[in-house]
Amino acid sequence: MSFLRQPKPPTEEQKAVLASDARVTVVRACPGAGKTEVFVEAIRKRLREWDHHGCGLVALSFTNIARETIEERVGGAVPAPHFVGTLDSFVFRFIVKPFGHLVGLPQGAVRLFPAAVADTLEEPLISVGNENYQRASMFSVHFCGLLDKQPRISARLAKIGNFDVPADVVPRVLAEKQRFWKGTGIVTHSDCHFLASSILRHREHGQRVRDIVAQRFPAVFIDELQDTGFFLARAFLALFSDERVSGLVVGDPNQAIYGFGGASPNIFEDFEKLPGAKTLRLKLSQRCPKAVAKVVTALSASGEAVGSLPQAALGSASLMVHDLAAPNLTPGQANSVRSLLHGCSLAVIARKTSTANGLKGADVRDEFQGKSKAARRLNLAVQHLVGGEPREAFRIVETELCRVVLGDERAGADTLRENGITSAEWRAAIFHILKTATQSVVGESWNEWVGRAKEAVKTAAESLRWADDGIALRSYMICSKTGNAMRAGLLDVATVPVWNPTDTITTVHKVKGAEFDTVVFFVPKAAKGKCPSIQWWSDADGGEERRIAFVAASRARQRFVLCLHTSVFEAMKRTRPEFIACFDPPTALPCSS
Repeated sequence: MSFLRQPKPPTEEQKAVLASDARVTVVRACPGAGKTEVFVEAIRKRLREWDHHGCGLVALSFTNIARETIEERVGGAVPAPHFVGTLDSFVFRFIVKPFGHLVGLPQGAVRLFPAAVADTLEEPLISVGNENYQRASMFSVHFCGLLDKQPRISARLAKIGNFDVPADVVPRVLAEKQRFWKGTGIVTHSDCHFLASSILRHREHGQRVRDIVAQRFPAVFIDELQDTGFFLARAFLALFSDERVSGLVVGDPNQAIYGFGGASPNIFEDFEKLPGAKTLRLKLSQRCPKAVAKVVTALSASGEAVGSLPQAALGSASLMVHDLAAPNLTPGQANSVRSLLHGCSLAVIARKTSTANGLKGADVRDEFQGKSKAARRLNLAVQHLVGGEPREAFRIVETELCRVVLGDERAGADTLRENGITSAEWRAAIFHILKTATQSVVGESWNEWVGRAKEAVKTAAESLRWADDGIALRSYMICSKTGNAMRAGLLDVATVPVWNPTDTITTVHKVKGAEFDTVVFFVPKAAKGKCPSIQWWSDADGGEERRIAFVAASRARQRFVLCLHTSVFEAMKRTRPEFIACFDPPTALPCSS
């Protein structure tokens, strides 16, 4: 038995997983336990033995990056009838798209909108509460779970943020969603999860659909089970309820950090209750040295210890204390952090995107002054671009071009082809808008920037053979009152590089699944009632804050550095001395340099 890209022989724990003959093998794996290697080897083993003609194996993970990793390690793209992809792509392609008409979607006309696009769309607005101001975009309505036998729904309000739709309003919001699905065929990822679960559990049609999918894919392998949202998990539980379906699901309840999407560590218990299910554990981390494993164990929400290999190095767990009011480091302070590097790779990570942007020296803030919704969206694209997220920036501008040129911000690739627009022309137009919108002009007001952005959109649209109808660009209005404010200061980008090009500065969520020689988890000054000394050991929000800290610490191969604001450090010394004892004596981040 050999593991691709893994010179070490499989451990006894790993051998037990690969030898399992259970219909459903549920693997609870600690960080760095080699679960990806086990997952891939289990797939390769099953493919070597495959004798089901006309049907295939399906291997699913949470992200495209993970999907590419699986394909690479299996030995390349897996041909049909097998399928390797994301959980989202599977439920859309094989459940929602072909069977959505059974729950009211137009037959053969279902389209999935990427999250980066859906998040920028402000219309159609629907009422999500009992107050007049409680209105939200249809695309910001998400299905999070069940409450009193009806969907639990959240929405994003402009001035409030996430908002739980009251139980008495849920039927009305669901009816609005259903009318929208029927009229447009457009669904978001959250919609897909809810619809897939509804289809597979449908009283009249569910059994027949399960029969078809089970015959097509009798073997299902799921990686990162803890990341599946409530309804996505229920869809796969419904599929596994068919005893013709066998497979393997792996993950770590302690790394369930997508609670906003309804993900819960309790999903493992639901899979373990399936007929023919067997639970196995991978308790030994092949990544974490002993000192890091001690910290990770202290943060384990489940209480299960994370063990290191007997031959593992001691490694180190360090504390650094800072008194920064905001997460903006000077080059000298960054060098002090870098001086703690053990090994070659460094990741400085934070809980929030705004904190990570500050650490990068790219503290991007939404300071748009004006009333133009179109200009605000372009400003958001600029934020994404400067914040290192070009794909999201591209999608936002693409949506705006669709609105102007095609008259439908939800238009797709088919519409472009119908209008004779090539992909090269389309990309060039988007690039022109992004380039212009990102340029900073000294002394420029927001009104002047909106004017430049409008001209950039007009030029880009005309390059696609669009004729100005006098209507589409009206949304780029100027605002004489607030729009005269200066735009200077929007992009607070460091003039001196703060970090090395090889350093990774990002959020915990974006490094999930990755590993680095040295990991620095930066904890800023806490808002009132939000101190990690309380949050990390609280059951509030299902204990998610503790699991986020767990994920951060468990990325380290050699050294983990917890960089705490002095107020947080003092609070932890008082309330969590046993946790502080897991670290070397603290050092202080220099005040300035």
